[in-house]
Amino acid sequence: MFKKYLSQYRWIVLSIIFMACICFFLYPSPVLVLNDLRGGNGLILPIQGEEGFTLEYTHSVQKTKVEEHFVFAPNNQLVLTSTNFQSLGVGLPFLPEEGNLVNDNGVFRLTEINREFASITLGFMQLAKQAIIFKDEKYELEDFFTEGRLIEILYEEMSKAEIIWQKWIGGKKVFYG
Repeated sequence: MFKKYLSQYRWIVLSIIFMACICFFLYPSPVLVLNDLRGGNGLILPIQGEEGFTLEYTHSVQKTKVEEHFVFAPNNQLVLTSTNFQSLGVGLPFLPEEGNLVNDNGVFRLTEINREFASITLGFMQLAKQAIIFKDEKYELEDFFTEGRLIEILYEEMSKAEIIWQKWIGGKKVFYG
């Protein structure tokens, strides 16, 4: 009985399976993308329910670790919510209108920043020990980019087909965590 039913409607069943596969590969999903703006390597991190990520680096003047915490917001915006740093100095926030600054046993925490970005562009320097912390994994930028490159960090929608294309043709590394 089942074989007869399947043979009568196999084209319908195969069409439904084919359409489901097409939808699966073309449906966009949110991803965190790090692009080399001069072409070349990059990094794609599928978000899958994550709330945000941390950009970690060594401050160029103070030589101390800085952590900037970002969350994903509507319209593919990245929102800087807080920053942790270990010393006050050049280029580090300190004004009351920049947020709520607290000294937590030698670690300064600036919270309530809520500054929106469409993208973040940074120059990669190995000396700065730049990294992305995402889903409790640390991605050292030196593993993906070469010294002196400009890196753009974006939150965008990408279908699984686009991710596969970027991996095979575009030279991007994809991590599912």
